[in-house]
Amino acid sequence: TAAVQNPNVVEESSKKFGSQCIVVAIDAKKKGEIWEIFTHGGRNSTGINALEFASKMEKCGAGELLVTSMDKDGTQSGYDIDLMEKISSLVNIPVIASGGVTTLNDVKQLREAGLDGAIIGRSLYDGVIDLAEAISLAAE
Repeated sequence: TAAVQNPNVVEESSKKFGSQCIVVAIDAKKKGEIWEIFTHGGRNSTGINALEFASKMEKCGAGELLVTSMDKDGTQSGYDIDLMEKISSLVNIPVIASGGVTTLNDVKQLREAGLDGAIIGRSLYDGVIDLAEAISLAAE
């Protein structure tokens, strides 16, 4: 929300602390042909194109992007590979995917799409994904 309201906060923070310390979270929902950024836990529409914002945040000095598909979050129906792949191909900084993981196969798809990391929260907590298997996959 802070980066949406004032993108300069990212630039100022990366200059002060280094870009490796700055992770910008992007919560996006599909709206027609674009993904729009939402703030406040997905409650507030911004009208901002998530792909354009991702590029802008990299230029402002973000060292990483944490991208959550609000359409997939909590559904355990797989990641929004299209969204993740598009953002990953636009930027030269690490992209971490969040929202929708079902199995480790979903995580493997992210790797093939060029992403650098994944949040597997609920599937891990619910026992759908085994922690030892997830660690093993991450070490590959």
